[in-house]
Amino acid sequence: MRPARTVRGVSISSARTVDAPAARVHELLVDVDAWQLWSPHVVSVTPSGGRVSDGWVGRVRPFFGPATTMRVTSVRPDGGYSWSTRALGHRLDYDWSVRPLGDDRCVVSVSADVHGPASTATERVVGWLSAFGQRRRLERLAVLAEGWRRV
Repeated sequence: MRPARTVRGVSISSARTVDAPAARVHELLVDVDAWQLWSPHVVSVTPSGGRVSDGWVGRVRPFFGPATTMRVTSVRPDGGYSWSTRALGHRLDYDWSVRPLGDDRCVVSVSADVHGPASTATERVVGWLSAFGQRRRLERLAVLAEGWRRV
């Protein structure tokens, strides 16, 4: 997937259909303890546990670099949330959304918008890796949500 150019910078997005209710997927997204199950790059989150809500702030440490501060800007009760962080002089805005497709299916999408002086150059260097990471998270989230139904 080729990242889209936006007025604000660069947007990298991915989506996947999940054979599970939207509410179940949303629960996995906002449950801090579940992040390590579906987001393979997360090593730790402080504070651990609980659910994210509007205004939640935490430190997320990935396996490949330093911890960053994550600020949740909104949690949508119908599914998904938005958050932002700063790294290397850039602001990164992320959005997870969950759209129901009937009672037992939904579409989950994630986007990352990169804003900063070198957003286009940054995308050229790491855009493909970000898109790969998005697809990997979506796949793990789907497996977890779909398997949860069978338990």
